[in-house]
Amino acid sequence: MLPEVGQQEQSVRRGGDASWLLTFADLLSLLLTFFVLIYSMNSVQYDSWRTVVTAFQREFNPTRAMVETEEFDAPESMRQSRARGVGPGYLLSILERATTTSEALAGSKAYRIGDRVVLSVPADRLFDGKTADLLPDASTAAGDLVATFSQIANRIVIAAHTDQEPVKSGLFRSNWELSIARSQMVAGLLASRGYTRPVVAVGYADTRFKELGQTLTLQTRYELAERIDIVFIDEAGERGPYDIF
Repeated sequence: MLPEVGQQEQSVRRGGDASWLLTFADLLSLLLTFFVLIYSMNSVQYDSWRTVVTAFQREFNPTRAMVETEEFDAPESMRQSRARGVGPGYLLSILERATTTSEALAGSKAYRIGDRVVLSVPADRLFDGKTADLLPDASTAAGDLVATFSQIANRIVIAAHTDQEPVKSGLFRSNWELSIARSQMVAGLLASRGYTRPVVAVGYADTRFKELGQTLTLQTRYELAERIDIVFIDEAGERGPYDIF
């Protein structure tokens, strides 16, 4: 016997009344998943997380460069902040006074180029001919220099220049080697006289010879070319350590 139409509608209505339980169960599942994720993110196990991330990287990006972190014990000198140097105007006046009062620095000249001050010392005041051998009076000149700028915090670059005459002593293969050796000798000489701040030593050989005045005689240009330039950098307008001029 077939059920009546009213009974069919009643059974369908009862089934529809229970369908909301499916939606409610899905909502509870999503909420439970959400809270589980919140809890797991709150207490991340770094080693486990790192293993998972590494596995994904190897699987999906095998060519990626692996970076390993290592502890670095920085020297105490790197942790200390550098004191700001004095302005170029005041620094120029100090160096000009030193060149006039020190006999060992006779012939030296101090001048300003932009935000830098240069103390140009003739090479024959420090070295014996076209060599890197220091003269006996070089130590006195270095002592006068250190006494002048030992309290100045400006960064210093020592640049050695030569003339175009080839090196004939056989100790150096070129003016490049000679100029680098001279700058290093001056840096070491300053350190031996008590200068404790870092110094950059560079050699230019005869690459700046053409920049000397063309109206000067060749002999004068050769005399000016053989020199040691001590460059004081204004920290406020600091540029690269090798961008001297």
